[in-house]
Amino acid sequence: MSTDTQFAIGQRWLSNTETELGLGAIIRVDFRSIEVLYPATEESRIYTKADAPLTRLTFTEGEMVKSQEGWSLCVESITEQQGVLIYHGVREDTKQATTLAEPNLDHHIRLNQPEKRLFNYQFDHPKWFDLRHGSLTNEHAHAKSDTIGLVGARIELIPHQLHIASEVGRRYAPRVLLADEVGLGKTIEAALIIHQQILTGRASRVLIVVPDTLLHQWLVEMLRRVNLAFAIYDESRCVALEDESDNPFDNDQLILCGLNWLTSNPKRQQQIQETSWDLLVVDEAHHLAWSADEPSLEYQTIEKLAEATPGVLLLTATPDQLGHESHFARLRLLDPARFYDYAAFIKEESQYTQLAEAVAPLIEGDELSAEQTAQLTALAPEIMAQFDDLNSTENRDAILHQLIDCHGTGRLLFRNRRAAIEGFPSRHLHAYPLPKPELYENDEITSLTEALYPERQPALADVWLDADPRVKWLLNLLPDIKPEKVLLICASAATAQQLAELIRMRTGIRQAVFHEGMSIVERDKAAHYFADPEDGAQILLCSEIGSEGRNFQFAHHLVLFDLPLSPDLLEQRIGRLDRIGQTQDIQIHVPVIEESAQSVLLKWYHEGLNAFEQTCPTGGKVFDTVEETLVMNCLTPFDTELQQELIEQSQQLNAELKAKLDAGRDKLLELNAAGVGRVDTLLEQIVAQDSASELPKFAGRLFDAIGIVQEEKGQDCFILRPSESMIGHLPGLDPEGMTVTYRRRTATTLENVHFLTWDHPLIHHAMEMVMTDIYGKSSVGFVADTSQPKGAYYLETLFVLSAKAPAALQLERFLPPTPIRLCLDAKSQPSDLDTTAHRPLGRKVATQLVQALTPQLQQHLQHARELAHKQANHVLGEAMNAMQTTLGGEVQRLKDLQQQNPAIRDSEIEFIDIQMAALTKVLQESDVQLDAVRVLVNNP
Repeated sequence: MSTDTQFAIGQRWLSNTETELGLGAIIRVDFRSIEVLYPATEESRIYTKADAPLTRLTFTEGEMVKSQEGWSLCVESITEQQGVLIYHGVREDTKQATTLAEPNLDHHIRLNQPEKRLFNYQFDHPKWFDLRHGSLTNEHAHAKSDTIGLVGARIELIPHQLHIASEVGRRYAPRVLLADEVGLGKTIEAALIIHQQILTGRASRVLIVVPDTLLHQWLVEMLRRVNLAFAIYDESRCVALEDESDNPFDNDQLILCGLNWLTSNPKRQQQIQETSWDLLVVDEAHHLAWSADEPSLEYQTIEKLAEATPGVLLLTATPDQLGHESHFARLRLLDPARFYDYAAFIKEESQYTQLAEAVAPLIEGDELSAEQTAQLTALAPEIMAQFDDLNSTENRDAILHQLIDCHGTGRLLFRNRRAAIEGFPSRHLHAYPLPKPELYENDEITSLTEALYPERQPALADVWLDADPRVKWLLNLLPDIKPEKVLLICASAATAQQLAELIRMRTGIRQAVFHEGMSIVERDKAAHYFADPEDGAQILLCSEIGSEGRNFQFAHHLVLFDLPLSPDLLEQRIGRLDRIGQTQDIQIHVPVIEESAQSVLLKWYHEGLNAFEQTCPTGGKVFDTVEETLVMNCLTPFDTELQQELIEQSQQLNAELKAKLDAGRDKLLELNAAGVGRVDTLLEQIVAQDSASELPKFAGRLFDAIGIVQEEKGQDCFILRPSESMIGHLPGLDPEGMTVTYRRRTATTLENVHFLTWDHPLIHHAMEMVMTDIYGKSSVGFVADTSQPKGAYYLETLFVLSAKAPAALQLERFLPPTPIRLCLDAKSQPSDLDTTAHRPLGRKVATQLVQALTPQLQQHLQHARELAHKQANHVLGEAMNAMQTTLGGEVQRLKDLQQQNPAIRDSEIEFIDIQMAALTKVLQESDVQLDAVRVLVNNP
């Protein structure tokens, strides 16, 4: 500082040597020294006037200044009174003219403009410039990546799941039915779709409605799989929130609630319908029973929500469980204009076999005969007219994919069958015929329930355990296969409880029960106790609710203490173990009493349907046809002739139905759902990101700079802990420390470890800390480049091209904030100087250097701005072309397809048209701003 500087009490100054002190105020001035108070840090310093390392903070017309009271002022003019500046302008909040005296400036104000910080000698370590550049570059690459929302999920890379998630997740307001068979990962698919919709701005408010028994499982899965923290809403939460707002559902963006609770509470139904949602997800949608005359309350509740919500995902493993009419009704929920008449739907489905037969050569890679070409032309003339050469691989793939698009439910329904997916273990049936006890010798039984479950007769409640041979068999089985885990499912909660108590008293084997009479928390505790590999229960005894939603693939033994009457329910039971992630063959144990209703079911399932050792997608339809005969045989189990007739009829029906499925609609549906030929590139991109070293290296430097301690733990894991010198607060970082990994295999093996990817919020929050703070805005350093002259200086600049737009426009799909880095030499010419190796200059030397070079640096900055604008215009041109090509192509494709497929809604096309117009305006108004500047001196 020069000796003629005029200091005055109340002036605001910044320390050049201790920038962390914040904005200081002069509180004392004498002939030789000054005292400065730094209110933000409650510290003061005394400096001699002659060499005070201070810079006066002043603002110019047009800049925004903030007061200590929190309001901001746009400066229009400046006056001075007794050495103190007075800013005149208009308040941002009240829009009234006012003044703000220099002493009343906010203590926390920091210089944000890079050139101001540079020429006011506010320097950071040169490494921060690289971190800013790296953060901006990586955020830009991630925003434009096809893997956004997918790469960060804690999942195995299973093609059909990734294809469905990618296909549905990038749609505007997707409305689809996810109907993969049991165990193929519908919950994971839904989680990936939700994650994509949120990260790309397509959705911000999401409502998930599930059976009450699955609330905590969904909560844990969403957090564990894709780092999304949903809030569970029940009556107690709503009552607590009513003090804060009129509608409790307005308090959270991501909400999870139970269907039973919702349907039984008209007030909450009304409130949840009055708020707005971007995406509605409904699990176990087969519970939504419907008929034209009498839709269920559950169906009506979801229907009202679906009518008001743009995006809807319905999940069910058994689309026909409540009948084909209810399946149609679920499609009607997704698009009532398209599926308005059940009879028309049946007629359309009858044509699917024709279409599937016609495309068979395309699927198999065979050449089309003249007859097959004519058949395809008759079925889809608009598509076939687009192609001359029908035998080129490219054209054949294009025809096939367009046919899938035009297929009646192809855009709405995704159904993968286990038979088409590799990686499932075998299923082995172990049947144990047991003698009928005298207790169950009752020829007068006419009730089907008593025939199927004789132990549930009221008169036998206290005595059946001692007489039933299945109980003794179970007590012998558990020690024989110990320590193997066993899941037992039976129809009744009372049966499960009684068996568990008997096991506890007679064997001491650790057991747990799981039934509808328990609270959700109690069920979760029981499931967790069963899952514990060291000290957990050997056997979990479930009532029928154990058949839905829960995943116990760590167990390999399933005991079916009784059998359900529905084939779909049997598959649900087996599906608790037989699912993706199961590592061993599944042993299915079925004890049955001879000449009982259960022995009839066992033989019918095994010989009539082969439902134990293979999945049986046709079982429901067979049951509908033979139900009367089956029930009669259950009531007369000694009638072997009737049973043989039942089995032969079921075998024939099952074979016919399977042949129709293979030949008909399912072939096209499965091809669409599995993504054959379309998911390979996406898989390669995710695998490449998984194996790349960029993220671990960059994150390591980023965490070091922020002040996070990183400790190697082994197994490719690290422990992250905040240090005492950590700058700011990093959301998502546990103050007690957290274990992380960058390896997918480790993350899927150790579920308590956080899986860090470019999708992970911790990485984004860390980069945001750098990008939104002042660190790296201005720095000076040495660089060592032997190819350049010693002592030469360079100006390195970082510009950012960006625009502001509503999230629904998905601007970042085409123009995420784009970094433009320029390095100029002393002649303002672009330089290819290697700036990776650098070290800071001392603050005194750096200040002297900038003081000496200020005129030249200002000229270089002006030239850099001109070059950055040229580059920005080129980037904008590419973004505009990409937007118009991509969205224009989508519009044309949807318009073409709409001619054959009414499932494509006008709203989808209108949204894209509006999006194109709005994005054109936004891109034209985008601007490039200087984000950071660094002066480098070569000293090899």
